Amino acid sequence: MAGNSTVVDQNRRRPAQYLDGHGTLVVGVFIMALAGGLGALLLYVWPSSSSVGGKIVWSGLNETIALSIVMIAGALGSFIHIATSFASFAGNRRLSTSWVWWFLLRCPMGAALALVVYFILRSGFLLDGGLGTQLSPFGIAAVGGVVGIASKQIIDKFRNVADSTFNTSEDDMRVDKL
Repeated sequence: MAGNSTVVDQNRRRPAQYLDGHGTLVVGVFIMALAGGLGALLLYVWPSSSSVGGKIVWSGLNETIALSIVMIAGALGSFIHIATSFASFAGNRRLSTSWVWWFLLRCPMGAALALVVYFILRSGFLLDGGLGTQLSPFGIAAVGGVVGIASKQIIDKFRNVADSTFNTSEDDMRVDKL
């Protein structure tokens, strides 16, 4: 019987614990510092440009810089999501302690997802041949930023595609599936 009570206790939803003023301030300062850090990092890796024959040429733009830009822009896009959620919940005094990990992990998730989407787009989605040799850091940053902002929806869509493509009847019979 003791085992059953533990399972029941684990499945009960606990009442939300809200951050006090000090905790909200700490999270808010972290979010503002994150914005400044990501912005400074993007400026640091951004390639220089010059005009040659009326055409902008990006010196120093290689794949490493492009990957850095897309990851930072993905994190910045996720930052927009974080900042919007923080402002809404803190402004309504409903910022729960359970959201702190969400705030901490959202930017790395946005950066990683932006990188994956960039790989898909850059590869031509499994087509042979390149997409061209001229990369625009603005286009790279746009892809990363949009992916970061919409990371939850994109992850959900990837999950739907993977579920319909790779689903087996064994998955449906699992008792412990997430």
